[in-house]
Parts: sequence; C-alpha cells; structure tokens
Amino acid sequence: LKPGQDVLAAVGGAHKLQGWNHNILTDSGGFQMVSLLKLANITEEGVRFLSPHDGSPMLLTPEHSISLQNTIGSDIIMQLDDVLVTTSPDKERMREAMERSVRWLDRCIAAHQNPTTQNLFCIIQGGLDLEMRRECCRQMLARDTPGIAIGGLSGGEAKADYCRVVRTCTEMLPDLKPRYVMGIGYPEDLVVSVALGADMIVFFGLGLVIKCCLDKALAAFA
Repeated sequence: LKPGQDVLAAVGGAHKLQGWNHNILTDSGGFQMVSLLKLANITEEGVRFLSPHDGSPMLLTPEHSISLQNTIGSDIIMQLDDVLVTTSPDKERMREAMERSVRWLDRCIAAHQNPTTQNLFCIIQGGLDLEMRRECCRQMLARDTPGIAIGGLSGGEAKADYCRVVRTCTEMLPDLKPRYVMGIGYPEDLVVSVALGADMIVFFGLGLVIKCCLDKALAAFA
C-alpha cells in the first residue's frame, strides 16, 4: 500500500529505491490473510480486506499480487496462496485452501510478465495432513515453477508435526530446485529445517551470529 505501485514503477523498482544491487525476495500478501483475518474475506476471486491505513476496502487477487511484484522487480516472487493456520480443526476448509492455492498458482503463472528475470515460487499448503501435503506437492510440481516453498507452518503446531510436514514435502521435491521453508522464527528451526532438506528459510527480523542473535530492528543495525 505504501509507497504504492506507481511510485515503485516511477523509480524503477525496489532495487533502485533502496540502492540495493543484490537479490530481493517478496511475499505475495497471503500470510496477511491470517494476520488480518478479522478484516479479510477470502473468496475464489481473491482477498477482500480493509486497508490498515484508512479502512478503505481493498481487493488482492493473484493477478494483482503478481503485478505488484513485477513492479517491485524482486528476483524471487511468491504466488498468492490461501493460507490457513495449521492448528485449524476444519479439514474441509483446509482442503479448500490447498486446492484454491493450486488454482491461484495457475492464475499467477498466467499473469507473470517477467518469467525470465523474476523467479516465481509455488507454495505447498495442506496443514498438518501429510496426504494432503503430498497431493499438493504433486500438483505444484506439475506446474514446474523455478522454486518451491513449503507454507502454512509456524501456526502453533507442535515441533514434531512441523518436522513431519517439512520432511514429507522435501522428500518429494527435486534436488536441483530451491526448497524454501516459510514462516520459521527460531535458530533451532533453521538447523532442523536444513537437516530436513530445506535450502532457504525466512527469519523474523534477526541476524544470527556466533553465540547470539542481533535484533535487526534496533536502530544501530537498521
């Protein structure tokens, strides 16, 4: 929402805006479905939500998410997926989210304007249901995206369940494509995820150094 797509387009994308000549990865906005769920309504069309800035109604579709990320110019972009917290007991809704994520991936692929310069990653969903995760893996792999993410984790599930989901997915994924585990937040999760076959992780604003963590939110490290 800020600084806005027009501003990013005018300056030539996020690399120029930041003076950063290295890789950038952007998320699609799917995770915000969980964090802003009281303000959001998820349908096949996309996600309708209220702007956290002024309360105005907004619509995020797979096409709009990809358009935004194309304008940002990030090197890795994520599909818009239907994210449901792993601890949800609603199996029917979990299947709906998984199947919708596959359909939304098809829309993201069709909308992607820069496939040779921006790598679109699919996101595997399915909660803690291992068979649903396997089914999603098979469908996502058929789309042959440059990288694959394992999403919908760190929603309050037990560590053993987390490990089972990551292992189930990585065992099905090709060795020569990056395998990205989304949503982890603790140093031990990084080690475990790599041991289970992950190549990439996302971390909660911390920089890891020997024997401690540096909080990157501190002004001294901003």
